[in-house]
Amino acid sequence: MKVALADADECLLAAALEQVKARNVGAIAVPTDIADTGSVRTLARRTEAELGPPWLVCNNSGASLDVNLWGIINCVQVFASGMVERDAGHLVNIASTDLFGIPGEASYVATTHAIVGLSESLYRELDVIGSQVGVTVVCPALANTNVASATFERAGARQARPVVHSVPHCACEVRQDVPPPGELAEQIFAAVTVRRFWLFPHMRRRRELSSCRSDTAVGNQGPALPAGSGVAAQPYGNNPRRSSGRVASQPLSATWPATVRSRTTC
Repeated sequence: MKVALADADECLLAAALEQVKARNVGAIAVPTDIADTGSVRTLARRTEAELGPPWLVCNNSGASLDVNLWGIINCVQVFASGMVERDAGHLVNIASTDLFGIPGEASYVATTHAIVGLSESLYRELDVIGSQVGVTVVCPALANTNVASATFERAGARQARPVVHSVPHCACEVRQDVPPPGELAEQIFAAVTVRRFWLFPHMRRRRELSSCRSDTAVGNQGPALPAGSGVAAQPYGNNPRRSSGRVASQPLSATWPATVRSRTTC
């Protein structure tokens, strides 16, 4: 196996390269801003020139709104065409189980929905043309990585548009028994081997969320998370704040980034 590593943080990238090479794996490290199409094209050229045509492309982001969404889009656009021409390869897009709404994380949840929708459309397009290129979308819960700290560090360094929260953050207790990245990687490789589209590494979480969404839909209730999450389902008619006829002084769209707001109001 040969591996091309890409990251905007050159220090972390160098450390990752050392770990990979320590396992006697041929690897290169390419500083890449995946939110920039030109930077992704440079990554693709260097990868093919130094390691050969890529067979597996794993798109994992999560820093800012730009990176989390456009990073996936750019990588798919740049790498998928070559795979289709070779009629071989597999694309892995990592989203999240946070597809059911999180208080204070509207922008982030919107990007995870977009990644899943992109992956589903890509899968169907490849199927229509009879391509052998596979697609897997991974929806993990928590994983033991540094993505939380990297979110703010990279946003400040790049002066990128950070994720804008529609409401203040809620206090959430993060479990300590989250799986290590290596365990998640093994599950991804297994899914790629059998060409599985959906991968929910945390099966219990998937069942809880799916059941909760179907129950609230059938019961005509507002969105809610599973029991114990601190967010309860409320029928609109039973929620005095939503049935009183009062209108919020500032719509949520007013807190969105200007470019997004302009696209939704034109």
